[in-house]
Amino acid sequence: MRIGIICAIPKEIKSFDLLPNSAQKLGGKTFFKSQNTIHDLSVVECGLGKVNAALVSTLLIQEFECELLIFSGIAGGIDPEMKIGEVVIGESLIQYDYGALNDGKLQVYRAGSIPMGSPQNKTEFRLDPEIKKIIRAVLPDVRMGTILTGDVFLQCGETRKTLFEKFGAQAIDMEGAAVAQVAEQFGIPAIVVRCLSDLAGANGQKLSSTFLNSAAESSFQTVQTILKVLR
Repeated sequence: MRIGIICAIPKEIKSFDLLPNSAQKLGGKTFFKSQNTIHDLSVVECGLGKVNAALVSTLLIQEFECELLIFSGIAGGIDPEMKIGEVVIGESLIQYDYGALNDGKLQVYRAGSIPMGSPQNKTEFRLDPEIKKIIRAVLPDVRMGTILTGDVFLQCGETRKTLFEKFGAQAIDMEGAAVAQVAEQFGIPAIVVRCLSDLAGANGQKLSSTFLNSAAESSFQTVQTILKVLR
């Protein structure tokens, strides 16, 4: 299977076994092949934000003919029951900053839809049910939940609380739902794997390099487990 692996930052991509002579530059991004005996992997560090994520997702599908996209990386925790170091896989992905702003309140719409009138579609992008079964079989204890995506690095306890009350989400990132949106438009599945590196500003807690490194490695290990059972 041809699979595209996306990471946002250097610490997320460093664990992947990249072939140094395979580098190919497109759209200002560098794509690598990875030594994997099961799948044909194309790996890229996209940079932060939804535009970067959508750019590399499109290139992976169009130029590298990927049949599946996987995002591997860190995230901020939204659910107060989750702790730093826990992994969550996006069963539901929502671009929480897409919609219409009226009287100071944001009405969230499904990304790509016209943000007018009553929302006609569910706001989230969903994990493919068959892939969910595969992941559940090999990782029965992994948390599957809602991941919010927006172009903001959240380090605000009050906003974290508000977002959890509104969406009941487990984590927040800056790329995941954009990858899911592009994948859906091309008719292929996407898997977003995140490990909590921080709690999005809760109780004044800030992101540390120690937590970032360990979370990135945990996400990588989860992806490796999934790759072994994908066919």
